[in-house]
Amino acid sequence: MKIVRAPRFELSRLRLDEPKFISAAPTQLIAPIKLRALNAIAARRTVNLKEKKFRRIFYATDIHGSERCFRKFLNATKFYHADDLILGGDITGKIVIPIVDLGDGTFKADYLGREEIAKSAEQAKRLEQLIADSGYYYYHVDKSAMDHKPSPEEINELFVKAMKETLGRWVEFAEQFLRDTETVCYITGGNDDLQEVIDGIHDGEHVKNPDNKVVKIDETHEMASMGYGNPTPWKCPRDISEKELGERIDKVMSSVSDPANCILNFHVPPVNCGLDTVAKLDDSVYPPKPFTEGGQPVLFGAGSESVRNTIAKYQPLLDLCGHIHESRGTCKIGKTLVINPGSEYSEGILRGAIVNIADKKVLSWQLTSG
Repeated sequence: MKIVRAPRFELSRLRLDEPKFISAAPTQLIAPIKLRALNAIAARRTVNLKEKKFRRIFYATDIHGSERCFRKFLNATKFYHADDLILGGDITGKIVIPIVDLGDGTFKADYLGREEIAKSAEQAKRLEQLIADSGYYYYHVDKSAMDHKPSPEEINELFVKAMKETLGRWVEFAEQFLRDTETVCYITGGNDDLQEVIDGIHDGEHVKNPDNKVVKIDETHEMASMGYGNPTPWKCPRDISEKELGERIDKVMSSVSDPANCILNFHVPPVNCGLDTVAKLDDSVYPPKPFTEGGQPVLFGAGSESVRNTIAKYQPLLDLCGHIHESRGTCKIGKTLVINPGSEYSEGILRGAIVNIADKKVLSWQLTSG
């Protein structure tokens, strides 16, 4: 038995190995002589980070509760020498899976449509980690409790508890992981995150909550964040009308002092920018199903008009967005670079973006996958 909060999730069999960040072909496939030549070239191109005159951001989004992706996100600090980490919303999971104590030293869970049996407490811990890495939550029950059908109120309470505990653990781990660095980790919510859960992220030395406000990330650059989104067929917790979204964005942008040096951390992409393309869904049925035409799904731009109007009006330095997992890429709206790194959290793959910025300039950017 599993408890599902919302039907919008992705399921696929996970690999048990822990893939590392990759930015080029695996080195074991490169001949030794060629590898030495590549290393020599890389050494000549290496930036002296102590003398660098730019700020490096690593951005990822839509990890939906995946602990594996969150660990990789933090590791970007050392792997990519990031000054700032930005986690851009939809950070909570969608499913709770009970791990049943069978009373004989074994445990059982229904995971990805198959029955998983843990024959010891150690194996049960591995099962917990497997569930958490894929973006789900778990809780322990005894066999007798499985006869009880939880009420909607009990399910909601269970989810909120799991979300808050998991996010609290993530924040604590991030503070410990970053304690010997100067890196700041910004964690904000998306349209699919409960406000009361996001409000539980309290500013620490290294972890900051920029949700729906403007923060200074250095002496030159500001970041304006907005986790609310325009309506979706799934009626997510922070879906609001375009009118209200525009009003909330206007309120946040009124605190921006220098738009040309401002980063937008808006969860929803601008409408019809190519980074918001998704199958159009019929929400007159539940769960919503795709519209088709000639046997093919009808695609459309699901982004926000308010976000696009804001970019056109203010021409900020950069817009970091997400929301539409399959529309990974970049585009330009006027002078503003827009980046959606996409998401494959269910596979344990972290999609991200490295962006180097200076005064009123995006010096370079690169999409990553690990």
